[in-house]
Amino acid sequence: MSELSELKTKLAMSSRMLFNAGLVDYSGHISARIPGSDHLVILPHPVSRATVKANDMVITDFEGKLIEGNYRAPSEVNMHARAYKARSDIQSVAHLHNHMVATLSMVDKPFYPASSNPGAFFGPGPLPKYMDPALIHTIEQGDAVAKALGNADAVMLRGHGSMVVAHSIEWVFAGCVDLEEAAARFYKASLLGPVMTYNEDETQRVMKQRRKDSVVQKVWDHNVAKTKLAGLMEGI
Repeated sequence: MSELSELKTKLAMSSRMLFNAGLVDYSGHISARIPGSDHLVILPHPVSRATVKANDMVITDFEGKLIEGNYRAPSEVNMHARAYKARSDIQSVAHLHNHMVATLSMVDKPFYPASSNPGAFFGPGPLPKYMDPALIHTIEQGDAVAKALGNADAVMLRGHGSMVVAHSIEWVFAGCVDLEEAAARFYKASLLGPVMTYNEDETQRVMKQRRKDSVVQKVWDHNVAKTKLAGLMEGI
């Protein structure tokens, strides 16, 4: 299997897994940088995230222009394209309409992913927030999202959802799962009283335990198994 074919297969798998986890529905998308190029491979616009196949994927450049594929790229492809353009370390990007993160993005309060498993995937301090609630359809908007992201691993999109980035599809997938769980815990804790957020030392120590390839692989393998049990892994 070629490197590009492997990326397409993993994107199809991860899309079905994100659907099974309730993190995407009819919208939302995940992509990967094509190594050694200024191109990315991404889910197409019209195909269901629950049934998308490897050969459905489309390729665009970092200006959002379709290079290869039988379908249109998603309307918010520039969110992905400009993140890759801005940061050479990013190898995969996911855009989610995740309910708990979207809910927290609507409140004028910072969201600290402050719990030892999912919260530890992200760095210290509050998650950055992109404040324009409009859908991201232009290069200029994509650049603004990338600027709001900065050097972080994720950015909240106000009233919209989130964007998660990492150095592999597996790491992005694990980040997506962890971010929504961290948001759910933060929301529930905030109903009980002031949330005890981690200080710098606590954050670094829990991150050291969580941010490991072995942990990410465990999250990936578990969700592969769950999605197979749900009957959603056939015909990738």
